[in-house]
Amino acid sequence: MSRDLIKFVLLSILLISHVSHAVAPELDLEEMEARRRANGVNPNMQNLMVLMKENQMYMEFLNVAISNMISPKGENKKSPSDLTLDELSKPENRNLDNAYYYDFLKANQKDLEGSLYYFKGDYNVSYRPLREAQGKIKEMYESVLERHNEYTRVLLTFASNRILRVKDPSAKNLLRQAFRELKVAENFYTMGYNSAPNLFRNKISLYQEGIVSSRRARRFAMLGLIEFATVADEKKEYKKQKIGEYRDTDYDGTTNNYNYLKKTLRNYIENKWLDGKITANVPFERPDTATSFTYIVGKDTPPIDLMELLDDCYGIITYNRISVLEQTNIFIKRDTAPKIENAGDASKESTKPSTSEEPKK
Repeated sequence: MSRDLIKFVLLSILLISHVSHAVAPELDLEEMEARRRANGVNPNMQNLMVLMKENQMYMEFLNVAISNMISPKGENKKSPSDLTLDELSKPENRNLDNAYYYDFLKANQKDLEGSLYYFKGDYNVSYRPLREAQGKIKEMYESVLERHNEYTRVLLTFASNRILRVKDPSAKNLLRQAFRELKVAENFYTMGYNSAPNLFRNKISLYQEGIVSSRRARRFAMLGLIEFATVADEKKEYKKQKIGEYRDTDYDGTTNNYNYLKKTLRNYIENKWLDGKITANVPFERPDTATSFTYIVGKDTPPIDLMELLDDCYGIITYNRISVLEQTNIFIKRDTAPKIENAGDASKESTKPSTSEEPKK
């Protein structure tokens, strides 16, 4: 066979393979996931160990954000951690606080179930509940970022109404950086929302970066408010000693800087230079894929507290809030604790996880 004929045959085979690939029907997502589980993931000890560690890190990060979003203890007739699953499912108890707690409880239960099978040595059985736990964690990340971005918009709108009406270039520059970071957070949400449904790790990573950017936007907005409220005679000294330390977008938030900002913010609030609790109606439209959660004054939360926002910026569970991770661990330890749906039955097919906005029965 001549060389030209061989080239012709190879090119023909290559062309046919491309055409067949182009016209191949799209696979159902469940079928894709089944094939990936069968071929792409080997549920051996090392892979499952990585999955368990990831779930733990995700829950610890998410715990701070969710715990800060749940209403203070005194404002609830009954804490979500004191309710049974049946009580959580009743219409009168269906609110954002209980929904977050309920979904976190389900994820924690599934993660514990998979870990038990792992240490028992049943690696094939362990994979499914660990994977389901990560899917629920992904849904909570998405919901938390939606709400987090909306509250950040409220803070930025509140700051804009004050800073844009004065001749203070430093405060305006900090506000500009805050809006820039909020846009980054919205972009992370969009990228996570549009990524492949079954790539939980990718989605969670993007949503987590979005929460970090949203926190950074809040920090710049509060620095802008402090700059705005600083007395003109003190501005030079304030800028020279303090404000320059916080301009870097890669600033990691050390304890000393947190303590300084906390003291400064409290001093300004006590002297009536800044409002301790804020509220604002966001006038600008949200990006189409940015969030579907809208802050409504008085409906979902009381006016937002600046001191509590500062704690969240530094990954601290603020005063008078329950730690959802600790409370769900206590709930799971109860001898009489009812089982979560499908818990303990790894052979059953799992249902699609519900959203974090409303609990199921």
